[in-house]
Amino acid sequence: MKIFFTLFFVIISDLVSGQITTQKLFELNDQLIKKYPENYHIAIREFNKLPVDSMDASTKSVFYQLQSTYHSFIGNYDSSRFYWDQQYVHALKNNEIKYDSTFYKQHSFVDARKFILKKAKNEKVVMINEAHNIPYHRTFVSQLLNGFRDLGFKYLAIEDLADQSINTTRIVTDTTGFYCQEPLFAEMIREALRQNFVLIKYEANNTNSNRMRDSLQAVNLAKLLETDPYAKLLVYAGYDHIHENTRTSWKKMAQFFKEMTNIDPLTISQTRHIERYYTEFETDEFLTVNKFVSFNTPVVALKDHTAWHDDFVDISLFYPRYLTPHSRPEYLSNNNLTKSVQLDTHGQKGLFVQAYYADEKQGHRIPADQLFIKTTKEFLYLRPGNYILEFKNTNDQIVNTKRVSVHK
Repeated sequence: MKIFFTLFFVIISDLVSGQITTQKLFELNDQLIKKYPENYHIAIREFNKLPVDSMDASTKSVFYQLQSTYHSFIGNYDSSRFYWDQQYVHALKNNEIKYDSTFYKQHSFVDARKFILKKAKNEKVVMINEAHNIPYHRTFVSQLLNGFRDLGFKYLAIEDLADQSINTTRIVTDTTGFYCQEPLFAEMIREALRQNFVLIKYEANNTNSNRMRDSLQAVNLAKLLETDPYAKLLVYAGYDHIHENTRTSWKKMAQFFKEMTNIDPLTISQTRHIERYYTEFETDEFLTVNKFVSFNTPVVALKDHTAWHDDFVDISLFYPRYLTPHSRPEYLSNNNLTKSVQLDTHGQKGLFVQAYYADEKQGHRIPADQLFIKTTKEFLYLRPGNYILEFKNTNDQIVNTKRVSVHK
């Protein structure tokens, strides 16, 4: 333990004194995760101490990505968007807000969930991506899982999955995967287990290049289908890994997979047409759809019954604007999986409330939901089950606990 604290102190001291590199950021991140697995504030506090101006461009990018990710973990979605867009703020003056009325007039807009399940009916492999700082991508996929299981999909391969033993333990912890620490990611995995998916770890670690990483990911997925050639596979990946082609030397996982197996996967992108902190960074299509179409769940744009899509994928989703000031996002309540539970706040503004499954052991749990108490009327969104609510102060000290049961 003494060695740990010495190393932790050295890393913090080096970073605060200005000796900042990408490697040091990742070392700090790893130390924080190991030391404070259930503290969702500590990383943000420690990263806030760092002198950003002393970082080079690549280190700044990693810093902003980490901050964006951790703010998404605790439900600070607007702060998460802010930090993500700081990577690109230098290009803000080159962007402008534009609408494309022709795009709107030439397309009809249909419910994405129904359309995807209809298209997937005769598919052997479906690949869906996510933005790692956008939790509602996980909420949408959670709502698809029952339908995919009914279509005969047995395996769910998850890029972030680090522990294959979850199929036996059936408990999501801080060691399941880095992004799995975000409550909605954990809930997606729990829903997959409820639907009796076999979860597959397919990530390639310690590779020398992005291209090598993608190729080995594809190898791992191909091996699964060699083992079970009649299986139907759902793959959940990050960003461009599902691209079936590329304009650069970075060949993507889906492209490798297609060549290795002669299987053309159905590829579905969630990552481009989403709200941003700076509206200027939103796509013309996203701006257009949200201006002219009334919708509150993801949609697909159709022309002659064919889905519109970005380059290198088969289907691109359009998301509504979810974030409004002083309220939790609509996607938390607008789904068929959770129920709203009103908190008895007793005027305890500023406390952080985490809802843990009652049968999980303290120390490495991932909450089902969590929030800061900001008003006298707050709601958690929980699936049927038994929970322990922990009310914590700014020092992560538990000041109150409460048991709650959510009924079907």
